[in-house]
Amino acid sequence: MESEFPAVRGWGAVLEPALVLDAADVSIAGPRPDNQDAALASPRLLAVADGVGGNVGGAVAATLVLEALEQVGPTDLVAGVAAASTRLGAAVAGAPELKGMATTLTAVALVDAHLVLGHVGDCRAYLLRDGDLRQLTHDQTVVQSLVDAGVLSEEQARTHPLRSVVLGALHGVDDDLSHLDLARIPARPGDRVLVCSDGLSGVVRRDLLARVLGEETQPESAARRLVRDALVAGTQDNVTAVVADVRPAQGYSGSFPAGPPTS
Repeated sequence: MESEFPAVRGWGAVLEPALVLDAADVSIAGPRPDNQDAALASPRLLAVADGVGGNVGGAVAATLVLEALEQVGPTDLVAGVAAASTRLGAAVAGAPELKGMATTLTAVALVDAHLVLGHVGDCRAYLLRDGDLRQLTHDQTVVQSLVDAGVLSEEQARTHPLRSVVLGALHGVDDDLSHLDLARIPARPGDRVLVCSDGLSGVVRRDLLARVLGEETQPESAARRLVRDALVAGTQDNVTAVVADVRPAQGYSGSFPAGPPTS
């Protein structure tokens, strides 16, 4: 399994036993009539799914995927994503009107003092460590492929009309796992993780993400502020933020009085 989880470059190996995630999530419809995002925030597993397909069943797909992922648990993200894909396929087989529904998914599990990342689509995961914010995921979108090819700049990509067209998503079909990107990063107490939908990352610049994550002492207050910032920035999408602090598990009671060190 080691080879399935390439290390994210730039993070040294630091093993810390008995860690836990102090996590909170905020998800809103934004200017849209319904919310097709879904979020999961638990002591060992974080995830955001962004439904694709509109009225066809994007909200259903996002919810089903996170339910399946939570049931499998954090120890095997590959198995969790496979179970999620199977559940989507079964749902479509039982309700043909849902044909065409799909969802993106970004999940972060805390396993053996490592953050294990699973990613399909364009939700994002970020890690704030010692004041440095790093994006851990790579968008699976048409626009990102144009940026990678040097056709578009990052600034042009932010407003490109195809920026929401995804190349990777879970549809409940056999090749779903071919889109799954995996990584594993040694976790440290004081790390802060953000998992979010593109309704946030598409409109809030990285410097503001870093500032909010660094200034807010509690995960919930950070998530709420980020969602507000997306609304102020004029997002046209659902907005979801999951913020979690890596903490020593000893004495963990579900909440902590202080935020992580950020400098």
